[in-house]
Amino acid sequence: MPDIALLGLILVAIVIGYFLGGREQKRRLMGSSGQLSKDYFVGLNYLINEQTDEAIDVFIKALDINNDTVDTYLALGSLFSKRGEVEKSIRVHQDLLARPSLTSTQSFQVQLALAFNYSSAGLLDRAECILIDLSRQNHELKDQALQQLLKVYEQEREWAKAADVAERLRRTQGEYFAEILAHYYCEQCQIALDQNDRVAARRFIRLAFSRDKNSVRASLLLGQMEFDEGAYKEAIKVLQRILVQDISFMPLSLPLLEKSFEHVGSMRGFGAYLGRCLNERPGTAIIIAMTRLLLRESGESQAVNFLTAQLERRPTLRGLNELIDLRRQFQGDLPDNVLALIQRLMDRMLELKPVFSCGRCGFSGKKMHWQCPRCHCWGTVTPIQGFEGE
Repeated sequence: MPDIALLGLILVAIVIGYFLGGREQKRRLMGSSGQLSKDYFVGLNYLINEQTDEAIDVFIKALDINNDTVDTYLALGSLFSKRGEVEKSIRVHQDLLARPSLTSTQSFQVQLALAFNYSSAGLLDRAECILIDLSRQNHELKDQALQQLLKVYEQEREWAKAADVAERLRRTQGEYFAEILAHYYCEQCQIALDQNDRVAARRFIRLAFSRDKNSVRASLLLGQMEFDEGAYKEAIKVLQRILVQDISFMPLSLPLLEKSFEHVGSMRGFGAYLGRCLNERPGTAIIIAMTRLLLRESGESQAVNFLTAQLERRPTLRGLNELIDLRRQFQGDLPDNVLALIQRLMDRMLELKPVFSCGRCGFSGKKMHWQCPRCHCWGTVTPIQGFEGE
């Protein structure tokens, strides 16, 4: 069946071009009798028969390129791009770019569209060449070119180049790019750590904090570095900042914090920190950490009583699973096989449930992503809250 949506949208684009094309365009499309030209109907016939390649050729011949019809061609190219027909979109934009009648602004618009096509097709080197050239010229679309170039460098994982471009954008567009820059520097820090270049890693951490003093990711990286180097008190100090930076990410720091407090022989200090967290924003990770600390320091009775009281106020699947595990180990007030069955079912439910979600597009998964895999926004993925999460 013909694609009615495609047919309708292209027809709209052609009609708009027809009305905006002016007298020269009108004479081109219509004969002396005032009827639409033969080329126009040939193009429509190709569309009806889903021969879109032929239709493009005919319409390009039928419509003169002038200042009034450039937007029509750009709309046509955008339509094909959105449908995933990138090759057809490239054809439209390349034909348009070859026309000498384009103004400089129109040429920039077409080049941006063509760079987007190349990027969508995975031809990142071609996109990069066009965008670098556009970003070196002074025109009103320069920032758009830089933002597209930024996306290319993200796809290529060229974090140093991405940081250079983001720094330019930050100077013209303000602090919107500051948080993104912190992530770029954290990416470079992780690469330096993988290469055991701790001097470079610390330099990138400083750069990250200089752009975003509340960068949780930078605090986690620095905390891990301090821990690995045996500076446990420094690790504790760094990781405790996360409570102020963004408390929703605090569960990510708890395992390393517990180890750090253990190394300095101050589990009471860890308990005091957990108590503060409970007062500010109780969550499943904090409750479970406190339960295990009570089990270790005060015994199973206090641990079970604490966890039961917390679950009555704030029931969660993970908390319930922890309580079942404790009862299996110590109280045994239900037959062990029944508790074991319940726990297996709970484990299975938790295995299937996502742990993190993106506040921008709704993406969810079990792994923490600093850049959302779906919408590619930075810092929008956080631990899930509520009954099935924190």
